[in-house]
Amino acid sequence: MAYDDAGPEKGRPVVFLHGATVDHVSMKNTFEPYFLGANDDCRRVYPDFPGHGASDSPLTRADMTALLEDTEAFFRGNFTKPPAVVGYSLGGFVALKLAEKIRFPSLFLIAPPVCTDKTCIKRPATATIITDELTQAQKKTADARYLKLAVKRTAETLQKYTADIPSGFYPGRLTYQALLARRATAANLKIKPAKIESSTTFLVGQQDTLTGYMDQFKLSTKLKDSEYHAFYDCGHFLPHECRQFETLFREWLRMCGPAGA
Repeated sequence: MAYDDAGPEKGRPVVFLHGATVDHVSMKNTFEPYFLGANDDCRRVYPDFPGHGASDSPLTRADMTALLEDTEAFFRGNFTKPPAVVGYSLGGFVALKLAEKIRFPSLFLIAPPVCTDKTCIKRPATATIITDELTQAQKKTADARYLKLAVKRTAETLQKYTADIPSGFYPGRLTYQALLARRATAANLKIKPAKIESSTTFLVGQQDTLTGYMDQFKLSTKLKDSEYHAFYDCGHFLPHECRQFETLFREWLRMCGPAGA
């Protein structure tokens, strides 16, 4: 798996796992601004999942089991001790599944699905749009994913989204990603909470029509050390819509584990 990193090589490691169809750049753009001053002692690692970004993968391995195997190998091959992990959407699901085998010191999970079959996810049928201040001209140029999932449609959230999320898709990866989604639905992998020892923090939006919010609450009640934060006025794009996001992330980062690689 290809990856990018930042910060001191011997710093406290934190790995960032991105969502489906995008790559590590979305996570790096979102989180690097938080690593200034005292937090610059962390080593930040931003991998690309197989079939995403710069990570190649044969179509024969375009399934969740193979993706989990490759990501587990990445962790075991690059860290002497398990690092703290931030996972967004698909990345959050992967972090939870790997935590069944690896005792990470802490997980920061943003809108993670709890299974791979979307039809089994409890989510709002429609979102309540909290704010819609965009002009028609802004809507015409906005990314389709933003318009579908954002519930605070303002110039500020659109600007944050545009700055953080790479525009468009990767044509060379579409076949892999389509197969991955189809096979993931068929397999319907689920989280096994009894096997997870890691500390977990969930952030979810109650207007999230992609991954929902109730399944995560039920899962959090079954975990041994878990926090759950749900926001009525947010959808799937919590880093851009949630005003408490930076505070919660910085507090998690302060508490998320011992120093050293």
